Amino acid sequence: MATEREALLEAIRAGDEELSAALVEKMDVAARSGCVPAVTQILRGLRPENEWSVFYAGRLAGLACQSTPAGAAKWVLWINRLRRQEFPASSAEILAGHGPEWLGELAHRLAAELDKERRQFEGTPLHYHLVQNLIGLSGCATPTNFGYAIQRLRFGGLTNPDAPILVPIALEVEGFGAWMGYLGPGLVDMTESGKLDRTALIDQCLGRLFRGGRPHELRGFRRLLDDLTLTDDELADRAGDWARLAADADAPTAGDAVRRLRRLIDAGRLDVGLLGDASRDVLARPEKGLVSAQLKHLGQALRSSTDGAGQLLTAATVAFGHEDNAVQEQAWKLVARHIAKAEPAARAQIVEAVAVLTPDLREQATAALGESTPGSERTRTPYQETLPPVVAPQRASAPPETLPELIGEIVAIVAAPHASTVESERALDGLVRFAHRDRAALAAALRSVPAKQWPWQSEGQVTSQRFPDRQPYPVAGIGVIVLALLLGRLDAESLPVVPPEMSDNGTGFPPQCGHCVFRAAWRARIFEVARAVLADPPPFLLSGPSWRTGVVDTDVLLDRLAEYARLGITAGPADFDQALLRVRIPVGPDRDRLAGAAAALGTAEGTRFAQWLSSGGLTVVEEGTGLALPALREGFTDPFRRLDVLLRKYHNAGPVSQDLPDSSLYHLAARPLDLPQWVATLPLVREYIAAQMISTRAGESDFTYVSDLPLLAAADGPIGPLFHRLLANTLSRGRPDGDMDALLQLIARNEMDAKHVGECLIPRNKRGGRQPAPDLLDLLTEIARIGAHTTAWNILAGALPGLLSASELPRRLGALLSLAADCASTSGATGSIPELDAIADRTGSSQTIKQARRLRQILTEATR
Repeated sequence: MATEREALLEAIRAGDEELSAALVEKMDVAARSGCVPAVTQILRGLRPENEWSVFYAGRLAGLACQSTPAGAAKWVLWINRLRRQEFPASSAEILAGHGPEWLGELAHRLAAELDKERRQFEGTPLHYHLVQNLIGLSGCATPTNFGYAIQRLRFGGLTNPDAPILVPIALEVEGFGAWMGYLGPGLVDMTESGKLDRTALIDQCLGRLFRGGRPHELRGFRRLLDDLTLTDDELADRAGDWARLAADADAPTAGDAVRRLRRLIDAGRLDVGLLGDASRDVLARPEKGLVSAQLKHLGQALRSSTDGAGQLLTAATVAFGHEDNAVQEQAWKLVARHIAKAEPAARAQIVEAVAVLTPDLREQATAALGESTPGSERTRTPYQETLPPVVAPQRASAPPETLPELIGEIVAIVAAPHASTVESERALDGLVRFAHRDRAALAAALRSVPAKQWPWQSEGQVTSQRFPDRQPYPVAGIGVIVLALLLGRLDAESLPVVPPEMSDNGTGFPPQCGHCVFRAAWRARIFEVARAVLADPPPFLLSGPSWRTGVVDTDVLLDRLAEYARLGITAGPADFDQALLRVRIPVGPDRDRLAGAAAALGTAEGTRFAQWLSSGGLTVVEEGTGLALPALREGFTDPFRRLDVLLRKYHNAGPVSQDLPDSSLYHLAARPLDLPQWVATLPLVREYIAAQMISTRAGESDFTYVSDLPLLAAADGPIGPLFHRLLANTLSRGRPDGDMDALLQLIARNEMDAKHVGECLIPRNKRGGRQPAPDLLDLLTEIARIGAHTTAWNILAGALPGLLSASELPRRLGALLSLAADCASTSGATGSIPELDAIADRTGSSQTIKQARRLRQILTEATR
């Protein structure tokens, strides 16, 4: 036995497939089973890129050595995984010595594994052809699992004798519908020859359409139904099914169902009650094309017979509530044309339904019906639009209370590419507080963090970091403080007092953009804290925000200064500067009281705070062609004093192009700060921040701010033309979510002029000419949908003159004018738009012309 085994293994190692098969054939069952482990070991030791002859010989010999169908199936699957090679169909011949039952069981086991193929309709399963040979050798029954059914139809087509059994199975498999285009005509032929049950096939297609799925999947079943050319009897027998599909299926499937219902109407085979019920469901759908088609079908039914006219007319009134005015108008004209056929009860329901028409159509309907309708009272009631509730300001979270909580936040901030401003401010204040309590414990906790969680260590950096004079410093943000606390990891004395990008002496890197200037103010505070934690850290920061926008309450800052005075602590210049820029100045007696209390502290900081309160704090003025903050030029330290100067200098000079040197830690220094950082630095001057965003072109092309605009809206300070322009620029880019929230909040607080926003929506090019008009339909439709018709109209009133005179008219102009007419009618708007006449006076009956005339009529009648 040992000799047979060694001979087989030697033949395999030599790659002799024929000899290996012959040697296995001479062995008994026990000898074969004993060879399997050794053959397995040989194959596992092969290098995947070569030794193919050894692999082929071992693959075949291992299969021949299997004593049970289960073992043989397991071997085939293992070989498939080993080298992803198709198992040759000829391998079945080496198993011919086994009986039909043994071979049939193996065939069914391997066929069942086809269900696990990830891509059923791509490539060739690795053992499909082997299964086919095994079925032929054994004469076993056809496997009926879906994986085998799909592959048999793919490779054998509809001409194979198993097709009648396998087609119904394959039709239930996800994805088969998309592939069925190759089989559709053949399936029709099979029904005509009697190989497939036509009724069962139709019902199965309907079942798949009811189930739903991907568009290309459902398209295959709809095409098959078209190829089958259903008779009137077959359609009528399934009238309820078409009605269900028309109501609930995806739009293309519903469209097919509506067309089949129309065939039944034309043939007089559709029950009026079913037509009415189906119409109610279809007319409630949002798709304009479907609703319009069903209204036409109702018109055909009403022209053909008066039976059930009242039921059909009341069904048509469902379209009175459609969001598209053209659909509402079509529905009303249909009802008006056949109203005489309605019995009194149906007429009463129609009169009640008129209330949901747009005001102009409601007036027409009321006049045509000759009686008062519930909706007619709305024309005499002042319109009240629906705006979201004003969002209350949110308090900032207190600093972390436990050391583990603080360490977790610091690790997350240092590792994250973009830490939020709120999280960074909270962690910065927490670092100072814990350093003041027990700096050694804080440093030990930081050292306990695995090195791989600190970016500068995970990238193999040196153990000492200094900040060079003319190069971008290698770390930034809270990571600077972490390195300062990890003793020996940073020379804190090398940290500059003024970040290089804030310097005006030609050294370092000049500001690349407005981001850099605001980022530098943050770094100045970071450097100050880093130096303090190694010397004598204060018990807390003065600038810690009271609110999420960054604002510090006046009485809170006064209390903090009082504690500093009691402890004899001198405030950090950058920390105190930032606190002053964040403090909200009260008005009236409170300001005088707080200023007196600040002066009474007897410290330099208290005196400066008192003067800041008395002067009114930070004010925005116009200087030259832009806005300025002159209050920063006196009393503030260099970083904040130069903030406004550098921003204006940058904006006047244009962007500076500079190639930044590569640094393995520079990604920490180059984090782009977004709008929350700008607001947190200057939370009381919204118009000024809007000016900076526009000047740095952030409002024109940089969309990192879009979702943060509600934060700017929640900040303080008056709003002017630049804020309107900023919001309009972002609204016109088609990303309405955050922008619309900001707009509606400002409208709800009576801070925003919606018409001015509309005027700003039409940008001009450098020569003053009109640019192509933005597509505003989706945004304004959503605003109107929530009930803010006045806001939507005011934006349109400001935008339409520019839109209609643009070099390129906006897309979907007819729908936009329809929306404008709806909003003007609902809100009771008055006035005129001269640019509208050029379109309204055209000849034709397109929706654009009809809606232009409608809008002009609404505005004209309202003016009267």
